[in-house]
Amino acid sequence: MDLLFCAYWESSVGVPLVSPANTPTIRIRRSDTDALVVTDAAMTEVGDGNFKYILTNPIEGVEFIARADGDPTGAGQVPSGIRYQSGCGDNYAAEVWQNEGLDPNNSKTIVENVAGSDYDENVDQIQKDVTKAGNTTTLTRT
Repeated sequence: MDLLFCAYWESSVGVPLVSPANTPTIRIRRSDTDALVVTDAAMTEVGDGNFKYILTNPIEGVEFIARADGDPTGAGQVPSGIRYQSGCGDNYAAEVWQNEGLDPNNSKTIVENVAGSDYDENVDQIQKDVTKAGNTTTLTRT
């Protein structure tokens, strides 16, 4: 499961950074080894001052620490006090399912094992008719 890192900048107080001359960049490190896994990669502008970067195929169970730079060349396109944004992300999605005794890659198993779990109260709301199309399994809530 990919990890999404987001950041927001203003070019001045109350004015979102839009179409900047210098595209904001991001650095991402592994928290367990401090190793740099992404070095000054360009972020994608979403709009209204928001930018994103998607870390593809992160190692499951490893936390990542990110620092985004809204003014990578120091040209003054954002105030110096908000130039750097930081945050973290992790890839524990499969672990959450597995803690419930479920296989995160098998929708059929999820349906069969819902009864008796913390989700038992919602069993009646799940349509147990499973439609298969290739490798995709679709569940419909009713």
